[in-house]
Amino acid sequence: MKDLSIKRLKNTSFVSLYSDFILNRNMCSDKYIKILALATIFLNSNDEYIKRLGYRMIIIYSNQTNDYKPLYEIAINLGMIPIAQFIQTLEKYSFNKTLFTELNSSFFELYHSNNVYYSEEQKELIDFYYDKKDSTISIIAPTSYGKTDLILSTLRECKHRNICIITPTKSLLAQTKMRIINSNISWINKIITHPEMYNGNEDNIVAILTQERLLRLLKNDSELSFDYVIIDEAHGLLNGDERSILLASVLIVLEKRNKNVIFKFLTPFLCDAKNLKIRNTNFKIDTYKVSEYVKTERLYIYDIRGKASFCIYDHFIDDFYDIEMQNKKMDDIDFIERYAADKNLVYLNKPTDVEGFALRISNRFLELISNRIEKACKDISEYIHPQYNLINCLKKGVIYHHGAVPEPIRIYVEKLYSDLDEIKYVITNCTLLEGVNLPAEKMFILDNKKGNGNLSPSNLKNLIGRVCRFSEIFNMKNKNLMKLEPCIYFVVGQYYAINSNVRKFLRNCMKIDREVKDNPVNVLLTNTKIDEENSKKLKSAEEFIENYERGIIENYDKRYVTTLIGEVCFLNNIKEINIFSKEEEIQKVVDECYRKKIFIDNTKDLFNILYWLFFKNVEDNERNQNLLRFKYTETRNFYKMFLDWRIEGAPYSKMISYFMSYWNKIVIEHKDTLVYMGRWGEEAREGVKKLWIDIKYKSSSEKVNLAVVRIKDEQDFLDNTIIKYIEVLHDIKLIDESLYLKIKYGTDNKRKIILVKNGISLSLSNLLIDNYMKYVKIDLVKNTVILQRDLIDKMFNNQENEIMISEANYFIK
Repeated sequence: MKDLSIKRLKNTSFVSLYSDFILNRNMCSDKYIKILALATIFLNSNDEYIKRLGYRMIIIYSNQTNDYKPLYEIAINLGMIPIAQFIQTLEKYSFNKTLFTELNSSFFELYHSNNVYYSEEQKELIDFYYDKKDSTISIIAPTSYGKTDLILSTLRECKHRNICIITPTKSLLAQTKMRIINSNISWINKIITHPEMYNGNEDNIVAILTQERLLRLLKNDSELSFDYVIIDEAHGLLNGDERSILLASVLIVLEKRNKNVIFKFLTPFLCDAKNLKIRNTNFKIDTYKVSEYVKTERLYIYDIRGKASFCIYDHFIDDFYDIEMQNKKMDDIDFIERYAADKNLVYLNKPTDVEGFALRISNRFLELISNRIEKACKDISEYIHPQYNLINCLKKGVIYHHGAVPEPIRIYVEKLYSDLDEIKYVITNCTLLEGVNLPAEKMFILDNKKGNGNLSPSNLKNLIGRVCRFSEIFNMKNKNLMKLEPCIYFVVGQYYAINSNVRKFLRNCMKIDREVKDNPVNVLLTNTKIDEENSKKLKSAEEFIENYERGIIENYDKRYVTTLIGEVCFLNNIKEINIFSKEEEIQKVVDECYRKKIFIDNTKDLFNILYWLFFKNVEDNERNQNLLRFKYTETRNFYKMFLDWRIEGAPYSKMISYFMSYWNKIVIEHKDTLVYMGRWGEEAREGVKKLWIDIKYKSSSEKVNLAVVRIKDEQDFLDNTIIKYIEVLHDIKLIDESLYLKIKYGTDNKRKIILVKNGISLSLSNLLIDNYMKYVKIDLVKNTVILQRDLIDKMFNNQENEIMISEANYFIK
């Protein structure tokens, strides 16, 4: 057995038997006996891939024959306690109680905690994490393996310490916060999710922040440090984009402030934890990498380009087996409908494709008869607009999910999808890769790209891992273990590149014995090779760190800023301007403002000064196109108008009507009707990127839906980019405090600001403060808010919009 390998196995008669087995074709009892015998041999192999193949064969056998006894025995031997325990509870396949089964049941209880049965390796992982609670570690474990429980473990075991959890997105931030709130950890009185929630004199801090928010928090208090820092989705550190470099920069600053800080890197995919090592740090990493193989995917390709073909790819044997199609050629929607389960995820790359496909597939379905869905559509109609595309999709049992869906709507429809059997489909993009968890049995991948490139092997495996999570596999409502074989369909049609070779793509990503290596390109990582191409990027990153907080970079021999404005720009993460070459020029303009006693108290002056101080000095490159637009008076006037709406506290529905009026007006007055739409653009203006849309050719419904995504994108642009420059103005005392607060929070009401700081939308904050103060407990000193449980009943009794109720429920302990 020592010499058996996948490569040798492929050159035997096993392949013929295995292909029939995989396709469940011409199988008989003799063939099944051979399969079981071979699987048993494979499971005793020293080759890890052969062993996994044996396990895969046992699972497929059990699901094909409904005979789970072999899987029961194998699961016990492999320490797969959740599988064995689940099989014991299946009524149809229950075993007569014997001393053996009773002993097993007692043994299983050793792995039972918090109403969950853990596998042996999960238990080992938990023990490792506990034993190493005071060491820097990396945990490499598949999606749904319980990494959130490890975060909670740190919070329970490391009481009364400063703990920070860094998440890559606001969505994951909110999700993590809810898990912590619901865990009822007694010593946690406050969770900081916004830099301004920190008062400057607090101990025992628990913070959940993105790297951008953490940077601002550290700016606000130069003495603040953390004892434990948990980096969720830590594989993002390997990337070379600005956010990944910023994450590494923040970790460097954290270690400088506390040389004993303990880092916990959590990631679903990483080959070598040494690739997380960061320049100018001294931490050493202990690693636990999960080797347990629980689910075994079935990977299908349905290619409708030219003559339709359907096959299954076996990533062990590395071969494609054709599947005879019973039906005539189907398009992508027919195929999905034919093979769909009760809950399905459909992946596309572009947000425009996500919405477009959601509309296409929903047009094939009849409207559902459901009071709950009817009420949901009514509430979304009131909250957004009656012509919002999501409403038509929801009526047919389809929702879509991408970065331009308003956050309260996203939270609401995710809950609807989880709660209602009638909603079968989520059409989504890479937001699903960022920790968002939704129930699903099957996945249909309609595009193999992420951004401008193909999904990487780790991204694809991470995506596939979102289907059939452990909590769904071992749900006692299930009558079998089919969910141990998640079905992933690559539906190759109009959304794939014309020259896309999906078979080659699958082999590169999924072949079981293909060596996959990390590709660290973040210049601040020790293992990233520095050459002529990226040396300038490293220099820039080190200059940022050293000018943000001096004394961090060893043997630093590069530039320091020499002006107040230069220093403040670095503290606020201003990257779009070459600060060193422009700081003196900008400082002169600032000094002139002081001399003339210029003080910004309105949005018109604000954008004029932002332009003359900063935006005209922005470097001219593709990344800065958003800011370069401010050379146009029309752009500055538009953002003045948009910011006025925000200051007014206008809800989404009102802002949409404002957009419609604005667009209709420029058409009537024969002004330039080419409006900026960013990633939703259809035409190029200056340059080659399609960032613009000619609004005069759009219908009323199209304008509504363009307004929705434009509002979300503009809010994100204000919150992520423009606000940095407004913070600079605030730091150098050039802006009125009331205007600053209204821009940042949409209000200068102290109570409402605290709600917004705690992650509650301005619309809900207005409703709660104006109508439900009896149920809202606000601590103006601690910057905390508690919503009482009675609030939800009262809101239901008052027939409030369920989107508001859903959001409020998200914040109730």
